[in-house]
Amino acid sequence: MAGLAMSFMFAIVFAAGGISPSTAAEPLCSPEEESAACQADMANRMALYVKGRDAYDTARTSGNFSEALALSRQLAAKGDKNGERLLKMVYLQLGWGAHRDYVQAYGWLSEGIAGGDDYLVRWRQILAEKMTSDQLALAKKMAGS
Repeated sequence: MAGLAMSFMFAIVFAAGGISPSTAAEPLCSPEEESAACQADMANRMALYVKGRDAYDTARTSGNFSEALALSRQLAAKGDKNGERLLKMVYLQLGWGAHRDYVQAYGWLSEGIAGGDDYLVRWRQILAEKMTSDQLALAKKMAGS
């Protein structure tokens, strides 16, 4: 019951504008943007983050990071700092081999590398060490490398 009360209080404070859904480093709506659309976007980001975090938590037991990756990429593309952190957490799990399809995970890491995330090279190497030679050959072919 206490958890429900806390969730309710958070919802009230959040709806009243007392808590920002963004991090301190992320800009809030500017005075010119104090519109319903800007506020809705900020609320949508928080809702999207919560959904992405839930998908991430589920994926850690199911072994399917597809939804967590899609949601975190969507948030990161908006410049959302929480989304960027969640995306790094997903990439870390992919590198460790937590996704049930190593070939798919290799491809996703390759996409991240192609997008400029050079730190993923090491995670892709770690994943490659867990793969069979057939899996690695297929993954490289699919990734175009």
